[in-house]
This record gives sequence, structure tokens and C-alpha cells, in this order.
Amino acid sequence: MRKILFICLLLSSVFTQSIKDITERPVYNIQKISSSIIIDGDLTEPEWSSAQVATGFTDTRAFEGEPAAFKTEVKLLYDNTNLYVGFIAYTPPEKIRTSLSKRDNLNDDDNWVGVDLDLFDDEALIYAFGSNPSGVQIDGRSGYGLDKSLDLIFDVKTSITDYGYIVEFAIPFSSLRYSVGKNQNWRINFFRSYTTDDEIQHEVVWASTIQGIECHSCQMAFLKGIEPPKQEAGNIEYIPSLVAGYSEDFNNDSSSDNFEPSLFIKYPVSSVDLLEIAVNPDFSQIESDDIQNDINTVNALYFREKRPFFSEGAELFKFNADRGYINLFYSRTINDPSIALKYTGKVGRTSYGVISAIDESSLLLLPFEESSTVIPMGESTSNIIRIKRMLKNAGEFGAIITNRTFSEGGDMTTAGIDFHYHPGNNLHLTLHAASSIHNESDDLQYNPEPDLGFDKYTKAFDGEEITGNAMGFSLSKFDRYNSTGLTARLRSPGFRTSNGFERNNSTKWMKFSKGKNIYYENHSKLLKSGYSIQLIHKENYDGLVKKQEFTFKNEHTFLNGHNINFEIETQSENFKGVQFHGDTEGYISFTGKINPKTKIHAGIAGGGLVIRYLDVPELGMERSVWGYVEHKISDQANFSIGANYEDVRDYYHGFLLRAWYSHSFTNKLSLRTKLQYSDFSNTWFIEPLLTYQPNAFSALYFGVNDLLTAEDDMLSNLTESERQLFVKFQYLF
Repeated sequence: MRKILFICLLLSSVFTQSIKDITERPVYNIQKISSSIIIDGDLTEPEWSSAQVATGFTDTRAFEGEPAAFKTEVKLLYDNTNLYVGFIAYTPPEKIRTSLSKRDNLNDDDNWVGVDLDLFDDEALIYAFGSNPSGVQIDGRSGYGLDKSLDLIFDVKTSITDYGYIVEFAIPFSSLRYSVGKNQNWRINFFRSYTTDDEIQHEVVWASTIQGIECHSCQMAFLKGIEPPKQEAGNIEYIPSLVAGYSEDFNNDSSSDNFEPSLFIKYPVSSVDLLEIAVNPDFSQIESDDIQNDINTVNALYFREKRPFFSEGAELFKFNADRGYINLFYSRTINDPSIALKYTGKVGRTSYGVISAIDESSLLLLPFEESSTVIPMGESTSNIIRIKRMLKNAGEFGAIITNRTFSEGGDMTTAGIDFHYHPGNNLHLTLHAASSIHNESDDLQYNPEPDLGFDKYTKAFDGEEITGNAMGFSLSKFDRYNSTGLTARLRSPGFRTSNGFERNNSTKWMKFSKGKNIYYENHSKLLKSGYSIQLIHKENYDGLVKKQEFTFKNEHTFLNGHNINFEIETQSENFKGVQFHGDTEGYISFTGKINPKTKIHAGIAGGGLVIRYLDVPELGMERSVWGYVEHKISDQANFSIGANYEDVRDYYHGFLLRAWYSHSFTNKLSLRTKLQYSDFSNTWFIEPLLTYQPNAFSALYFGVNDLLTAEDDMLSNLTESERQLFVKFQYLF
């Protein structure tokens, strides 16, 4: 361990910093108007003629820093109700690529424009709004990448002209959170994306950005002259919904129906404080989770959150800025609440939030040294309190407390603090510490598996008080060309999260990584090549070495979007007391376009694989192949199909198949059909869904879920096992 640490520090010391000055940022001076703008995709109204014009966009992806091939002009105005944004995207009309789709679902090669807004100049939340020439809305949280889980109310209209296309936005101030008063410190940037005839995708920006710098807000322009209106309490939004469904279980010859009303209330206490209440919420997901192969998996599976209630304010409750080091709040632990409450707000650079929910059907994740399991626990009450302070262009620190009390006995509390500091933009220090107390129920029905025992405790629910701690740090330095990082984390044997997602405990883990990017100039077909190495050392709390791993990665990115990845990994591992030496596996993957309308993803992998589900684990040889094809049938229809085949010699083999078809009649009305097949269980899952969504919070859904079972192979003697029909209606008042 000492030798690894010495090598890591030595290599880090030879890392050189390379970063240009980004302190000088453009300024947009906005004007206030007395009359409202008609949102019609036409910028000929007199008010627009007096607005400052933002132009002179530069490329930020294909040819970084070079002037954009096509001219773009952006204008801003505001009144007491809305912020108005008008784009003029100059381009030959025949070169415009666009499509109809549901919101937040653009095709990869669609032209689009967008605006980012940081209303506190602190990186806590950057709003993103965008649209393609067909008026398909996109919104979410921006940073490096777009998190589309946040839905906002705004209006957009577009028009195609003989010189390009126009996009006109009206963003209500009621959709935003901000402080009030004069001398606002708002940040802004404008974006545009287009694909040229050579299939090179360009993303151009007004305020130039530098790849490899994590501080997104400090690279944005300043928005001056705005004095937003004070939002008075009482502007309440009511979103009632109604779910009616019918289900049949053909195996048990039974059926049931349900009729569930619910109510979602959004009460803006102020311009920065928001109270949300969900009464008898329908937290079932409209879109099902993807099937995962869990045959050789000894840990609980992670599924991403898709429920709208948790979207607003989600960035606040992420621990360690969602850097993956520890997860103390996983919203899907709140499974089926009868009532849920959320309050979020801000004072200066300090944000705070509270979530409280009574869950009728709780799921509890229990981590152990080599495995984890999820068990049902009946009714519970969850409370989460979070506070976070943003540092000026330099990171953040915060604290979180989560508690869950079970009606059948027992409670859990977890408390943690996190800190992230990045002075100079490319040096990063991240720290976290947490402690947990689990007062178990004294009910042996909650025994997740045979009582193997750990530390001084038993696994059975026999009334013990189990305590544990977690700590971790990460020190990294990176820019456009180089990266170096050292990460360590510790989880004691008794550490558990009350509402989080931690798969394993009793571990001491350290990782060192070193990478380099090479950028090619003179408009080479190759944009970038990346190389990296990674060293991992892992042991348990008794000092037994559990894993040592070395990984080499190589990535090549081409201007036309093609991407080739290669990775090879060799490791030694101790699992269930069996020592495995020199396991080596590798993979290669490819992403690219066959033609302008067809995209392909494919890869192969193979090597040694520990067979974990056996009582005495063994080393097997894995071979896997995966791939899927996306095809744009027309501007309104898309189709994709993919498969993942896995063969572990002498142990198991099979494949997963997924197909997906969508047709958009308008940008509000769409039909999606999803099909999944698991060869491991011989089951088909078919899920057509018709959606009408006039805005982010008003929608009508009609769907069917069918589960079919095959006898021997995928098409032999198909029998229907389960069927569910449902209608969901919700409307924003």
C-alpha cells in the first residue's frame, strides 16, 4: 500500500498545468419592455429591434475556438412576467435537419439552439432551455452534459425562413428560482448545434468554453441590467391526477382493478423557496425499467429515477456533488408513499432542503462485504434534511441527515458532511465523512439470508444496534490535455444508509489514475485520442487484500462522430475465501454512423470472469457481444433494435433483446412501443404507450404492459402471464 501511494504522489508531481485565462467574459445588457411579446417565431416586433445582438459564435467541439461556419444572432428582452430569448440561426434551408418528437427527445443530428442560465452565479443550478426548428422543447440542468430530469414550464415557437430558422422563447419567471433586487449576478450562454454535409457535428457557443474545466458557470457571460419581479406567495400550482388500471395474472387466474386520484401542489413561498406536497401520489413509472441480467450479480441493482416529484431540487440532495463516491440519498428508496412533502430554498449561497414521506411499502438495501440485498420492510417514514453552501467559483460544502423509522419496529439514521474545492479550475479536492446507526427490528422474519454474521453482529433482525462509519477523499488535477487523480474511501462493517444506495461495506479502497488527451489540428479526420491507466487496491477491515486491479484504456474520437474504445483489465481477487490470480479481460466498442439516418453501437468483450453465484466460486471464461442500431425512418418516426449476448463457458449463456419504435404525430402527441426479451428467463415484455403532453405537467397517458413466457426458445408456445392496462391523466392548474 505504501509503495502504491508513493508512486501515485510521484507521478502526480510531474503533472503540469495548462489552462488559459477565462476571467474576461462577454456582457449582455438586457432591456425591460412595458408590453408583452407575442411568441410566434417572428422577431419583427419593434421591441426586438432595440435589443442587443449577441453574435460571433465559436466552435467548442469539432474545431475548438474557430469561428462558427454559420452565423447566429441572439436577442434578449424581459417584462414583469417573462424572459424572452430570440434566436436567428442562419443556414441554407435545405441543410436544416429537424424532426418531430416528444419533449426532451431530439434526434442526435437535429439542429437545435439553447440558452443556459445561472441565476446565482454559483454553479448550484444552471437552467437549460432549448428547441429544434420543429419546436420540440428540451430543458433540464446544464453543466457538462444535460440532465433532462428537471421539467419546466416555458413557451417556444419556431419558423423556417429562406435564410435559416428562428426560435423564440418565453420563459416565465415563475418557472425560475432567483434572488430579487437590483445588481443581479446572473450568468448566461447561448448554444447552437448543427451537422454539416461531411457528417461533422458542430456545437458553437457565444461565450467560448474550454474543455476540461469543471467550472461551467465561470465560463459563461454576464447578464446585466435585469431586475426580476418579486414572486409573491400564493401563486399556487395544482396538479391533480387520476390513474385507472386493470391487471390480470393468468398464472394464478386472478385479476384486479384500481382507481387512484392524487394531488400534487407547488406553493412558491418566495422567489427562492418552494413547498411541494404530493397527496396519495401515483409514483408508478410510466416507462418501465430496462431488463438487466442478474444471474451472476451478488449486489443490488441500481435503477435511475424517472418520477417527476423528485426532479426539482434534485441537485441539492446529491451528496459529494454526485461524483459517485457515496450515495446517502437514493430517491427510489421512497417506494410507494401515501403522502410526500418537499421544501427547498436558498439564502445567499446557502441552499437547504427537506423531504418527508410516509411510505406504505418500503424497500431496505442491506450492504455486506461481498454482496448486498434488498428486503421488503412494510410501512416506514422517511425524513431527509440537506444543507449546502456554494463557494465562489471554487466548490461547495454541505451536510445531510437521513432517517427512516419502520412501523414494525426499528429505525435508521445516517449523517454526513461533504466538501469539494477546486481553486484554479483544474485542481480538485473532494472529502466526505458519514456515520450511521441502525436500530434493528426484533423480528426474525426480516432475515435476508442465512445468519453468517459479521464483525460482532449477526445478519438476522434480532434487535441489535449496528453502527458504522464511512470516509473518503479524492485529489485530482486535470485540464484539456492531462489528468491525474488519487481517490480513497473506507466503509466500516456496520455502515448502512437509511435512504441511500451503498452496495458494500467493510472495505478500504484506493484508486490512482493517469490520463492524457491528444488533439489533432489542421482539420484532421481524427479529433482526439485519449489514453489512461488506472490502479485499484482494495482490502477489507481485517486487512485481507480483496482486489488488485490494473486497467488501460484507449479512446479515439473522430470529427464525424465515430468513436472507438479499447480497454484491457487484469486483476487478482479474493471472493468467498477463494483466491483468483491474473484474471484478464478486455473489450472494444465502436459508435458511428452508417449513413446520415442510421447510427450503430457495437462491441465485443472476453476474458476471465469470477462465477459468483456458486457456493464455492470458480473462474470462468466470458465471451460477450452487444450492439444496437438506431434508424430515423422519417422526421416523425424512429426505430432502434439491439441485443446483448453473453456466454460464460460451462456455466450459463443467453441474450437480452430490446426494440423500440416511436412515432410523433405532433410535438405533443406521440406513440411509443417498447419490446424486451430475456433469454435467461424466456420472457417477453411488450409495452405500447400513447402520450399527449401539452406542457411539462399536463399529460394523458394510455398504456398496455404484457408479459409473455416462452416454453423452450423465444418463440415456442408463447403464453401470456400478466397483462396491465392503464390510463393516467394529470393537468396543471
